Amino acid sequence: MSPEPVTADRIYRRLKQDVLDGILRPGTPLVVQALADHYGVSISPVRDSAHQLVGEQLLASNQGGGFVVPLVTADMLRDLYTWHGYLVRHALKARAPAQGDLVPIEALERHGPLHPRQLRDAASSLFSFIGSRPKNAVHSRAILMAGDRLAIARLHEPLVFDNVQEELLSIWNLTKIGRDAAIREAIWAYHRRRIRRASTVGHRILSNVSSLNIPTRQKIPQI
Repeated sequence: MSPEPVTADRIYRRLKQDVLDGILRPGTPLVVQALADHYGVSISPVRDSAHQLVGEQLLASNQGGGFVVPLVTADMLRDLYTWHGYLVRHALKARAPAQGDLVPIEALERHGPLHPRQLRDAASSLFSFIGSRPKNAVHSRAILMAGDRLAIARLHEPLVFDNVQEELLSIWNLTKIGRDAAIREAIWAYHRRRIRRASTVGHRILSNVSSLNIPTRQKIPQI
């Protein structure tokens, strides 16, 4: 029997958020029964959610059974940064107005440094906002999925780059005044910088830096 839609959607969102937040770190093997026990649900919604996240490339099937959070390599990061940058810059060719959730982006304008999670959410919303201009659902989805796969890297970027908030705010300010040529150059500079330092970002992820202090919920037990 298929799980109830509400439960299935809740577990999908919870499991995905645990991956995006780094609570389930790259390389972590996942056992469906252990996750079901942790979330307090049956196996079915966990298994279905995990398969859905495999399709989004946020999880992978484990050869020994179950699932695993994919490891992050420097080559993979370079490819993702390059692909994400291409998708966002290509969206600037469209002349239609952008639309999206501005709340995470507007947090960039607050005084004081933002938490890495806030910076990650601001980057996701900013690039999704720009990427909405073509009014092409496939294009927008591709930007969102590429951004999700970069989520763990964006949590660690503030440990590698000292002005992530300023970079994003600069792109946002250019976006508000509609200077497309300048936006395109700023986005390319943003991604080019990360492509060059992909190995450093990847090392930060693999070294499991504790200073991020990302989890706000009880950590999932080792399984």
